[in-house]
Order: sequence, then C-alpha cells, then structure tokens
Amino acid sequence: MAAGTVFLDVDDEITSAAARIRSSETTKVALVVPYGSRISTSRMNFRLLSREAIVNNRRLSIVAADAATRALAASAGLPVFATVAEYESALAGPPTTDSGDDEDASIAAAAISAPPVADASATVPPAKPASKRNARRGTAAEETQAILFPTAAAAGAAAAAGAPTSAAPTPTFTREAARPVSPDRGSDRPRTEKTVGRPRVGTPVIAAVVALLLALAVIAVGGYLILPAADITVTPSKEAIGPLPLTITADPLATAVDTTNGVVPAVGLEVPVDVTETFTTTGKRTELKPAKGSVTFSNYDPTSSNTIPAGSIVSTEGGIRFKTLASVTLPRADFTVGVPITPSKESVGVQAAKDGTNGNVPANAIRVVPQGENPEFLKVNNPDQTSGGAKNEFPRVDQKDIDAAVAALKTKLDDAFTAAVAAGAGAPPETTLFPETAALGAPLPSPDPLTLIGQEIETFDLAMSAKGTVIAVDASPVQTIAQSRLLSNVGAGYRLVDGSIRIDQGDPVVTGGVVTFPVTATATRVRIVDPDALRAMVKGQSVDQARALLTPYGQVSITTWPGWVSSITGFDSRLTITVDGQTGGAPVSSSAPGASSSSSAPATSATP
Repeated sequence: MAAGTVFLDVDDEITSAAARIRSSETTKVALVVPYGSRISTSRMNFRLLSREAIVNNRRLSIVAADAATRALAASAGLPVFATVAEYESALAGPPTTDSGDDEDASIAAAAISAPPVADASATVPPAKPASKRNARRGTAAEETQAILFPTAAAAGAAAAAGAPTSAAPTPTFTREAARPVSPDRGSDRPRTEKTVGRPRVGTPVIAAVVALLLALAVIAVGGYLILPAADITVTPSKEAIGPLPLTITADPLATAVDTTNGVVPAVGLEVPVDVTETFTTTGKRTELKPAKGSVTFSNYDPTSSNTIPAGSIVSTEGGIRFKTLASVTLPRADFTVGVPITPSKESVGVQAAKDGTNGNVPANAIRVVPQGENPEFLKVNNPDQTSGGAKNEFPRVDQKDIDAAVAALKTKLDDAFTAAVAAGAGAPPETTLFPETAALGAPLPSPDPLTLIGQEIETFDLAMSAKGTVIAVDASPVQTIAQSRLLSNVGAGYRLVDGSIRIDQGDPVVTGGVVTFPVTATATRVRIVDPDALRAMVKGQSVDQARALLTPYGQVSITTWPGWVSSITGFDSRLTITVDGQTGGAPVSSSAPGASSSSSAPATSATP
C-alpha cells in the first residue's frame, strides 16, 4: 500500500480529515472516503480539504467507490479514483525525466480515465417488476440525485447508455470492498455485500420536495461544520490601590470600632496606690526663765538720801544686766569728823533682763550702778549668786516637717504607681498596655497635715493615696479598618485581586496621652468584565479591530478557525468569550471546533 493513504471512517468530520492531511508524513495524500461519509455531503467540504492541502504543501487525491462522492470531489478540482489500486497504479505510472508536476498530471489523467472496477463476486441482480408507486419513488430519487450531484448523475446516465465518460462510472461492488480494511480494524470483520440500485419512477413534485429537504439538511450540517469560529480570552489588567496612609486613634470613650473616622476603642484602666510612713519631728519649742537674786545699794553721800526706782538697771562688769523689782530709798550716810563715813544700805530683789542661764551670775558680780547715779556716792553689790535662769527645749511639729513628709510620700507614691503599671495594671490579656499614657491623680494625705503642725511630739505618721490611669488597646481592629478603607477605594466596576491586600502597621505613637497607629494599606484591583458585553462589541469586527476594542480591558488572545479567517464571526454559537481569572461572571459560549492560528496583544492599563 502506498505511503500517504488515509482511510476515513463514516463518522469522521472535516476537521479530522484536515488534521490527518496536515499530519501526513508524505506530500502525496490519498483520502479513502467510505460510503455514507459525512464529508461526502457537500462539495464545499472537498474545497476546504483542497485548500487545506495547498496551505500545508500536500497533493491530495480522493479514493471513493461512490460515484457521487467522486463527482463532488472532482468538481472541487481534486483527482479522484474508484479504488486504492487505481491510485497506486497511477503513482506507479511510466517514469518521466520532468519534475513532480508531470507526475501530478499523470495522476490526474489516470484519475479521469480510470475504468470502473468490478467485483467478480458481486453482480447486479435482475430488475424486479416495479409497481407504479415504486416507479414514482425511483424517479423522484433519481431526480434528487441529479439535482444535488449533477456530475455524478450525468456520469451514471452516460454509463447506462454505453457512452464514454470523463469520470469513472459507478462500479458494482460492495461497500466493504470499496474500502480496504485498515490494519487496526481486524481481518475477521464480516463483509456484507450491498449493490447499488436506484428507483427510476416518481413525480416532479415529490422530487422537488425531497431535494429541498435534503438541500436544507446539507446546508444546516455544512453551515455548522464550515462556519468560521473564534475563541477570545481577555485577562483583565491589574491596577494598584494605594498606598493609603492611615492614622487610627485609640479612644477610651469609644464603645465600638468607627471605620469612617478611624477610631478603635481603648481601655482606660484605674490604678489606685497608697503609701504610709512615720516621720521624726525636727521642730522644737524653747522655754527660757530669767535668773533672780538680790542686790544691796550703799549710799556714801552724807548730804542727801538717794531713791532708786523700780526697774533700775544694774549689771555686771561683763554686761549682764538686771532690773530692780522694787523702789528703794537710801538715807544719807553718817559722817563724823575723824571717823570714816558710814553708808546707808538697802537691799532689793533683781531679775535678769534676759531669760536664760546667762543671768546666773556669782556673788559680788553685779557692781555697776544704774545709769545717772554717781558711782562715788552710790555702790551696788549682790551678796549672793543669782539663780533660776533656764533654757528648756521641747519637740514640736512645724511646717518644715510637714513639707518634707509630703514630698517624701509623693515620691513613694510615684514609685508605687510605676510599679503597678509595669505589673500590667490588670489589663485584659488581648490588649497592649501603653505605660506612656499613665497618669497619676492628685495625692490625698491622711491625716490633714495642718492638724499636725504645733504638736509637741517626737514622731508622727502620715499616709498618702492617689488614683492613676493608664490606657490599654486591642489593636486587632486596626487591620479591619485598613481593609475597609481599601474596599471603599476599589471603585465601581472593579474587584480586589484575591490575596493582594497588604497592611503595614507601624509602631504606635503616644502624644499627650493619646495612642495612634500609623498604617499603610495597599491592594490590587482588576476590572469586572461582562463577557456578553464584549461579545456584542466584537461580533462582525475584523480581528485587528476586535483586538483594539478589547485591549483597554487587559491582555487579549484571539484564536480563529480556520486560520485564514480575518474577522470575528457573528454567530453566538461559534464565538467563545472567556474572561480569565474572573469568578461569578456570565457564562461563556460553547467552543468552536478546532483552531489553527492565534495572536495576542500586550496588556495596557487604559480605561475604556
């Protein structure tokens, strides 16, 4: 068997035949078309096969036992043969020194002049007498055959009249004999001999109706198989959203997350602290007592008496002064010639002018007379020491003690508050405590320090308490707010790309006791594309125009069948629109049979 011989099945479509032509390893290809093949229903099928062979540099011949099939193939300009043997004998014709074109010409000539092949075991049975009804049916079928396949009908008529024909007449042999058994079909398949017979009687009306119905069926099947198809895929372009800078505030007064204003609730924690301490009194009360005693005045003036009023000041030579406690009058002194003067004397009590122990002086220490007296006539002396002068000190709480105690308690109170905050201050486990927001209220001492001032005690106890506050925040809603802001920026007609959301949360910032979270949010969006709208846009357009119309929506891939088609089909059933990566979109149309060429346009961010 010659290389390049391809046996078709009855159910093979034209796309399958075209594919086998393209995949042939030799340039000379013979398609063996069986009886009832779908390919033999239209001359357009053979024209398409011829064009496919030319495009792929193949030389195509048709081998068919059915004269009508050969007639349709011959009308499409293809060499035809009744059997594979005829085709092989044409290939093995007399050698020539010319190029392959002469060989093709010899094949075509052999195909035109090939004699009919007869099967010795299959003969035409004698014709049975036909009724009028059968005669009419035969005539109608014959006329239909003549209308659909004029070449085959003419060849059959010429063969019946015994005239020579340009195409081989219909041979009388079985359907199985017309198609050699391919190796994969098995040699044990039974062969049923069927002879070709045609009714010869009928009416023109019935023939016309049958012909019309057959023609419509052929057109419908051929239209479905032959109409161009297109497969378009659009991959929407991706666009960045952001980066969106956000500042989200934690508010202790907020009760719920406010995505509009960027506020999350904060927990204001109350931290009570108190301290107590015993302090030593440093203040003192001093008690002084004056020294007391008595002095004796002596008047040496014989001419007159002398009165010393109370309160007169006498003193020691060292300057320690005393005041007389009573008035005293000294008579004049006695004077006798030749006898020393005898002074008059009077004693009076004295008290030190200043309190304290300085007034305690020994006897005979007070010698200075009051100012204005004549020390030549008036003398003073303390016969005994003065005593009773004293200085006693007692502890007493004063303002300095209170100020120092309050300052010390405030320091201890601050330390206790800091320690309580560092220990967590009882914050909920899902929150984060911000010590920078800690604030201690006004301290309250106990008892009131003013009540302690003046108390003559060696030590005193003072307590102090205060209530502090600190803020704890559950930062998880920050992500929710950022995502909500991204969603609000997606825009109508777009959707977020799955997994494209990215939220970068910076370190919290505390200013004036307020906690804020700096956040940067980014995402990617794609346009939501309606496949039906794209279909209406590109139907009937050229491939280049369709690509130009679709390019603003993203990356475009257009595949047409057959490959030489330069426009987009207008039939919905032959046009498939697919939006890549889009879920929930409109359903796409069914796929077209086969494809032979593709092209794509680069993606663009243009918005239609």
